[in-house]
Parts: sequence; C-alpha cells; structure tokens
Amino acid sequence: MLNVLNTDFDYSRLDNIDKIYIPLKYFSNTKYSEILNTLQKNFKLYIYMPTIIKANYINLFYSNIEKTIENYNINGFVLSNISNLKLLEEVLKNSEKHFELIANYTFNIFNNYSVNELKNLKLNRFTISPESNREIITSLCNNSCLFKEMIVYGKIPLMNMNYCLNGKTNKCYPNCTSKCNSNNKYYLKDRMNMNFRVLFDNIQTVSTIYNSKITSIVPTDFDIDCARIDILDETIDEINYIVSQISEGKRLEGNEYTNGNLNREV
Repeated sequence: MLNVLNTDFDYSRLDNIDKIYIPLKYFSNTKYSEILNTLQKNFKLYIYMPTIIKANYINLFYSNIEKTIENYNINGFVLSNISNLKLLEEVLKNSEKHFELIANYTFNIFNNYSVNELKNLKLNRFTISPESNREIITSLCNNSCLFKEMIVYGKIPLMNMNYCLNGKTNKCYPNCTSKCNSNNKYYLKDRMNMNFRVLFDNIQTVSTIYNSKITSIVPTDFDIDCARIDILDETIDEINYIVSQISEGKRLEGNEYTNGNLNREV
C-alpha cells in the first residue's frame, strides 16, 4: 500500500512485490501517470478507495473511473466501507473485466459471521483489523472462508478527519493547496513529544493522522494468505529492505516499532 506517490522515486526498482494498492486520488491526476504506468507494468495494480467520500468527490469519481479502467490495467478495488460497493455498482456490472474486491481493515472484521456476509456480497478477500488481538486473528485465520491479508508493517491511521488542520477549516484555500501538494511533511506532537504524521487530501479536505509508532508483526505467526505493508515516507531502498525482512519471516526491531494489539484485550 503506497499512501504517498513521490515523483522523485524510481518505482521500477521495487522488488519481490505482487500487488500494489494506490489511493484513488492519484488516478485522476496526470502528474502521476508515468508512475502508474511503471507500476502496472511490474505489479498487479489496485485502486484503494478512500474512507471518506464527499458529494463533490462522487461526481469526480464517476467522471474519471471509466477512463481510469481504460488507461490502466486495474486488477481490483480495496473497499474502505460498505458504501463503496454501491458506488462501484455500475462499474462492476458494466465492465467486461473481473475485479478482485478486498474489504479493507476499516470494515472492522472481528468474527466469521462478518466474513460470511462479505462472501455473500461477492468480496474475495479481507484485511484483518489492526485492532485485533492474537486470539481474534488466530480464529479468523483458522476458520475463515475468504482469503486473509494482514498488515505486518506500517503506520496505522488513528483518525480520518473531515477537516483541514493546515487551513483550520473544512475547506481548502489556494495557499494551503500548494502546501499539501509539496513534499512538506506535517506532524502533531503530543505531551510525550511523540510525532504523529498528518497526511492531507486536498481534493476532499480530509486529514489523516497516523500512529507515531510503526506496526511490525512476524508474518509467519499466523496462517495468512497475504502479508501487506503500508508505506508512508519510506524510500525505495527502505521499502525493498522491509520486503526482504518480511519475506524471511522477520519483523523489524527497535523503539519505533510496535506489535499493535497482539497481546491486548480488545
């Protein structure tokens, strides 16, 4: 999962990756066309749907989605909530292509009753919630009727806000838009001096606040079908190193890493 696309990166250097998730907003911006073309040549490309979708964005979505499917070899969609199915209804019905549908961790799947409902809705795979403890993850992995993926590396979003912290408002201003499009990085600092990365979506005026620590889990501890890494500010070399460690069944160690809620009660 590439939360941010950097025009200075050579994404052809990415190695040992099968699937790439790209946020929807990048497909409507021609600035990133070259990157997207590079990614689709080397990996299976998926559209990552946003958690919050405003009315103005729905219009933009419908005006761009058919062109996106024509221009890029899209293998599927990562759905962030049940309403995304309704949004994609006509696309899925009218397209000759078969798209894989993945329920993101934001569906908060904690038991197999929910998994069965996803199967009835024709979803193919689901992402285990990072809020799950070891007992819940083990139960889902051992008994699920769908393919399972788990985030084994990455900073997890703590909050999606319908608000711009830069502009201190629920709409964008021209002078803020240029900041959001630049390489500037913004953080919130708490009373313990921990930095929480803030990412802006200036199309929808949505701010996402990420955890100060990086989740890192040993992928071989669970019977998962897919190990997912969520990339925010890492370089290409750092991404390749992370992939190599996960491929060897290891987790990254250090004060900046956490195993999430594995050993906690939910």
